[in-house]
Amino acid sequence: MGIRSRVTFGAILALVATAVLAQNPRDCAAVQFSDEVLARFPRAAEACLDVISRDGQDYAVFNAQVVEVRGNTMRVRFHLPDGSLGPTQSITPPNDFRVLIDGEPRRVSELAPNQDLKAYVEVSRPVMALEPADTAQKLVIVPLATEEEVTEEVDTERVAQMPHTAGPAPVFAAFSLLFACAAVCMRAMRGVRERIQKIQSRSES
Repeated sequence: MGIRSRVTFGAILALVATAVLAQNPRDCAAVQFSDEVLARFPRAAEACLDVISRDGQDYAVFNAQVVEVRGNTMRVRFHLPDGSLGPTQSITPPNDFRVLIDGEPRRVSELAPNQDLKAYVEVSRPVMALEPADTAQKLVIVPLATEEEVTEEVDTERVAQMPHTAGPAPVFAAFSLLFACAAVCMRAMRGVRERIQKIQSRSES
């Protein structure tokens, strides 16, 4: 291998090492995500960019992409190391919340799809927050749950709130009892009529 080839090869190795460190620094490799976090975000350790401390808690930093914005609610997806995107997460910050986009503070309603922003995930609990424009601003924490999980929870609540019925069997039983009562009444009325007719025929004779 010539000198030029060695230099080129060394430069490539340096670039690869720099990219790896930028994607997953030493703090990310050392952090221990809780089982609850990994259950909702299995590839958290791979996608982690950095680890910061806020309000006495450690948060892993991730790149997220805006999927959709409706009013003050946004849907985001985490960038994964292989270039794909993770499950969709929904977050609704307060109306006065400002998120940092390209170094500028923006309202949630001003964001657009495909924009990238920083998201924080607490390493010990399955909760997430967006990077605020003001570092002194308190983080807005929301549960780390995919939209599929949220939909399942809502459907479960709806089913639990629905009145329980025993099916069509009681209805048929009620109608059967009603018809039986009607038949008994009709027979009784026929018996009364026959007795009246007999009495009338005896009185005439």
